[in-house]
Amino acid sequence: MPRILLPGWRLSIAQALVLGFGLLMLLAGLAYGTAMLSGRINTVELLRDRNQRLIDQVTDRIRSKLEPVRQHLEGLRDRIEAGRVSLDDTQRLGDYLSAILDGVPQIDAVGVVRQDLSATRAVRTAGSVYVLYDSLTNYPNAQGRLRAAADLIRELQSRGQSLRVLQWGDLIWEPALRQPLINLRAPLTIGDRFVGGMAALVSLGSLSRVLEADSIDGHSMNFILYDDNYVLAHPTLSSHEYYLSAEKPLPFLEEIHDPVLTKIWSGRRDSQLARAVGRDGGSHVVEAEGRRWIFLYQRLEGYGERPWLVGRYFPFDDIETEVERLQFAAAIGAIGLLLALLIAWRLGRVIGQPIRQLAAAAGRLQRLEFDGPPLDRLRLRELDDAAQAVNAATAALSWFGNYVPRKLVSRLLREGEDAVNMSKQRDVTVLFTDIVGFTSISETLTAPEVADMLNQHFALLAGHIEAEGGVIDKFIGDSVMAVWGAIKRDEDHAGHALRAVAAMCRALAADNARRRMLDLPVLRIRIGLHSGPVVVGNIGAPSRMNYTVVGDTVNIAQRLEQLGRDYMTDTDDYEVLASGITVALAAPQIGLDPTPAPTGHFHVKGRVEPVEVVQLNATLRLIRS
Repeated sequence: MPRILLPGWRLSIAQALVLGFGLLMLLAGLAYGTAMLSGRINTVELLRDRNQRLIDQVTDRIRSKLEPVRQHLEGLRDRIEAGRVSLDDTQRLGDYLSAILDGVPQIDAVGVVRQDLSATRAVRTAGSVYVLYDSLTNYPNAQGRLRAAADLIRELQSRGQSLRVLQWGDLIWEPALRQPLINLRAPLTIGDRFVGGMAALVSLGSLSRVLEADSIDGHSMNFILYDDNYVLAHPTLSSHEYYLSAEKPLPFLEEIHDPVLTKIWSGRRDSQLARAVGRDGGSHVVEAEGRRWIFLYQRLEGYGERPWLVGRYFPFDDIETEVERLQFAAAIGAIGLLLALLIAWRLGRVIGQPIRQLAAAAGRLQRLEFDGPPLDRLRLRELDDAAQAVNAATAALSWFGNYVPRKLVSRLLREGEDAVNMSKQRDVTVLFTDIVGFTSISETLTAPEVADMLNQHFALLAGHIEAEGGVIDKFIGDSVMAVWGAIKRDEDHAGHALRAVAAMCRALAADNARRRMLDLPVLRIRIGLHSGPVVVGNIGAPSRMNYTVVGDTVNIAQRLEQLGRDYMTDTDDYEVLASGITVALAAPQIGLDPTPAPTGHFHVKGRVEPVEVVQLNATLRLIRS
């Protein structure tokens, strides 16, 4: 760190500010010009970084939607070509295709077509997955389908083994859905013999939903163009009717219900500032709707025969006016910039950098991020004392956060110890999970392998529990206990719990499909859910306390998990039993209409009244996160 005084001195902030402002007041006018120029640079840089980050974020989300399609299709192809899955074993092949749809919700259909046009397909309809074993020649109106399938077989056969990389093909028109689909296809060869092809279809609706999530307000908008003149994805595509067909599968630019986007290539006017803001891709300014707009875009290759244009537009007039005013003010103070910048730089390095470091460390501490480096000793006395206090607090909270739920730590930081000192009664939903046959599985593994397997399993479950606002109360051996509505009141605790369970089961099924493909042991679980009143608070001895929940509701949830032994079959990845109370509370929130019929009424150990129990395995696919 630069030193402006004798070594070993530590200035107070007041002394430093008196010295600094005394010098800067002599150059107040020139310092203003310096500030204006700095403001212009910062404004342009922030705009450039922000908008490039938004474009990159949209591109990354598109890739995150489409790359899992490639990975799952490639995995199945390798198993078929290695002889581990036979094309003649349609039942097993259908199971693999169904597992792909369960694990990758953005895929609408996936199938294998043999040379004789017989097919095994898995399709998603109204939220459910169906496996079809048929021949495309059996369709009453199959001419279009047969022609497309025959063209696919001929194309893949011509490629043979010269190109084993899976490729995204051009758009395919689907008459049943009345929309185009993007497709990923690959040839199938056994030895040197071509035996057929496989393909996965993805609708454009999922891409438009990605753009919709990133369109921040009514003025900024994301879009994807195809061949520069067709709209491939746009937030309005799902809310307006467009007359599309096999001859015109995408709407023209002039047809889209977006008056600004329709002008993207008309009235175009390049701008030096527009080029500065759009760093990595193309950019230009357009006049539309009585205002000026800046368009930023970049090409996205590799998802079809033609590249996509991923872009974004937003209002530009106010930004340009402000930057031009900053440029004018900076020009006035240009004469005194060198001297003012030298003083401001020297003083800013002494004061500004430690403050920024301290602010960043405090921000990480507020977000409970404990992995950052500790703050160095500082020359300014007050800042040095604050930095050392932040280091000490970070070290203490990092240990505290490993053993206490982060939400509880956040509440303690926000409200103090009194927030959790008093026990209270709340209505919550409690979840218990347990791995089936864990003892048998662990006997075949080493201790580190068992620990690694459990850590991966717990991480998979915990991610979905916390995503729906749940808190993991404790890990009990190979079991998880989680609660919704304990630390923070949640009126929809049952709905959040069922959404988390649905997501957990989908993820578990997909992970087990991967494990089966890799010949790893699968982890099958039982889940019990119950809602009701509990006591929430500090439970334990004065020397060792747990902030947890206790009561009859907890016991019933655990008994329901154990009751799952009577219903789980050897082919089930999961068995979910919930009390009728939980299902009744959650049904209006998650759209279960009608609610599932109860499996029966059972006497639970420790409770006189029978408990209504509902088996939710078949219902989970209807629940979306």
